[in-house]
Amino acid sequence: MIIRCPSCSSRFDFAASRFDADGTMIKCSVCGHGWLEGRAIEIARETTSQLPAVIDNSYEPDLEIRRLVDATRNAQEAFAAKRKRRRSAALAWCGFGVALLSPVVVAAALPETIVRLAPASIAAYQWLGQDVNIYGLDIRKVEVQHLLVDGTRVVAIKGEIANVSSGQRKIPWLRFGLKNANDSEVYDWLLDTATRPLNPGESTNFVTRVASPPESAGQVEIRFASAAEISAKDTP
Repeated sequence: MIIRCPSCSSRFDFAASRFDADGTMIKCSVCGHGWLEGRAIEIARETTSQLPAVIDNSYEPDLEIRRLVDATRNAQEAFAAKRKRRRSAALAWCGFGVALLSPVVVAAALPETIVRLAPASIAAYQWLGQDVNIYGLDIRKVEVQHLLVDGTRVVAIKGEIANVSSGQRKIPWLRFGLKNANDSEVYDWLLDTATRPLNPGESTNFVTRVASPPESAGQVEIRFASAAEISAKDTP
């Protein structure tokens, strides 16, 4: 078997049995170049008479190509259908999650409306530490004065009520409470402001006084009175 060095073109004669089918490393003794040389493969030429005859006259040369194209198209359609099913399932789960979260979102966004429709829900908001203003009114600019009038101690409280809503609001009664150092209420009273309803952005002032308050009273709490508290005060 004659081989030639790819580098210097020197020719060498080797036995064919020396070469493996996967190739054998050869080193040129002239230039020192090394390369991988494989065993020669004999190629036999066949005549047309040796080729297998086509039995089916309907045989088409591109039949295999068509089969591959059809298989590819079927695989693409199956993948698209699977992706569509996954997308539909994801949308269904998203819709389910939105349905579950909708009441929570509404409750967080519209606390005044929720409490107005379900007054008992205010306890839940208070438990969450959220002060819900269901009246649309704000009590502000509160001042507390401790006076001595003719030897009698008097606590005078004044402030302002403002309409912070977008509609007209009727002012309910105010409830005042005096608390001691332990945050326990020791005295309370109500005040009817007798003021006309306030339009959006309007405000009105209030003043109330209590004589001889408990000695332990040191803190003042002001809020709007509930209907039950007003009825209890009117009951003899």
